[in-house]
Amino acid sequence: MWSWLSVALSGFISISANERNQKIQAAVFHALSLILLIVMLVHRPESQMTSGVWIAVGLIISMVADTLYLFKRHLRLTFVAFLLAQLSYSKSFWLLLSGDIVWWVPSMLLAGGIVAFFLFLPLIDRLIFPVAIMGMMLLQLNWAAGQVWLLTPTCANALGMAGTIVLALSAALLAIYDHKRSFRGGRYWISGSYLLAHSLITASVLI
Repeated sequence: MWSWLSVALSGFISISANERNQKIQAAVFHALSLILLIVMLVHRPESQMTSGVWIAVGLIISMVADTLYLFKRHLRLTFVAFLLAQLSYSKSFWLLLSGDIVWWVPSMLLAGGIVAFFLFLPLIDRLIFPVAIMGMMLLQLNWAAGQVWLLTPTCANALGMAGTIVLALSAALLAIYDHKRSFRGGRYWISGSYLLAHSLITASVLI
């Protein structure tokens, strides 16, 4: 319990510091939140060891990507790092799969992704290519997590699936907020949902 409260507190301090344009403090406390998640993964159940390693790799890459993003440096490298982090998360879910693939899951996600893409198109007109790439990466991540939950509908797998969905929503809000339209409390919603997504994905191998 105290570990999760520490993650939440560090995340809140990071978001507040970012709002006050205190970039160094924001980067330090955001990294601390992810480091605490990694420390908790060290004590993960042995049965989830391989998945936990890939989630830890994703958290480490996310720390690099988030720091670069906060300081607005090496934007292409930042984008690639976000993709690699999502790829690491998806690897942790794909490793849990065995048996037949439920094909209606990717079909539904693809249909929903196409609808969302065209709905948001007026808001992301200058970012079509990177948004499409990010969307495909998040789609396969949601597919993997959803597939795991459908085949083994446990609480842990439900948390993992919820985490990937929240991560996709956070990415969509970020694209809109940064490049087209800001909204009240946008940074808190985006950063809060982003940290929540990491926490839910991490929790999926801890319970």
